[in-house]
Amino acid sequence: MKLFFLGGGNSARIILEEMGENIEKAYVFDINREQIEKLKNDFNNVEFCDIEKLNDLDVEYVIEVASVEALKAYGLKILDMNKNLIILSTGAFADENFRNNFVKKLNNTDSKVYVVSGAVGGLDVINTIYDKINKVILTTRKPPKSLGLDIDEEKIIFEGNSIEAINRFPKNVNVAVTLSIATREFEKVNVKIIADPKVERNIHTIEINSKVGNYRFEFENFPSKNPKTSYLAPLSIVGLLKNLNTNFRIGG
Repeated sequence: MKLFFLGGGNSARIILEEMGENIEKAYVFDINREQIEKLKNDFNNVEFCDIEKLNDLDVEYVIEVASVEALKAYGLKILDMNKNLIILSTGAFADENFRNNFVKKLNNTDSKVYVVSGAVGGLDVINTIYDKINKVILTTRKPPKSLGLDIDEEKIIFEGNSIEAINRFPKNVNVAVTLSIATREFEKVNVKIIADPKVERNIHTIEINSKVGNYRFEFENFPSKNPKTSYLAPLSIVGLLKNLNTNFRIGG
């Protein structure tokens, strides 16, 4: 498997480690060349490649593990090259103009785009019954210190729909945006953010109310070496790559 990584940080490293010899060649683009040099020292299949030369490469997938800003900067260009794109930083789609331009461009290319589950699960259920969903409630509990607070009792920091959450917390909405994309309606996803001194790490609870049934999922993710990224997020890409590369697929 030949891959192109947009982003050479901790998530790229985890994917390279987990996929091992399944990756024949990994081209990496990152504005931080030091990150790439570290990867090259640790993996003999890694090579730096400027994204402007992506069109000349025969890669199966472009994997975005960089940032919201990087996806907004290069996403449309990747589609112009008719490359298949796997996206982690779904928060980019909180920008309605970018979202609309991206979908319009995608519909006029041969690219396939995969939005991974990232730090949460349950997307298979939502995707299956999206047209029968009444509402989705995302409750995120965070350590107060991560929000710059020093409190002894839990406090609701925000409560509203995903559009309001996007406007209020534009850089911290990957989970809310992913759920909104899965439901196809941003207004159906309600978000509650709680500063809770009893928790040591982020806890995401997803509740789904639908005509098919009611469902509840809870995720308490351990951080990766980069505390801003859960370990589960890059592993969701590993799971997708393995699923795409097998004749016996489970759940999708």
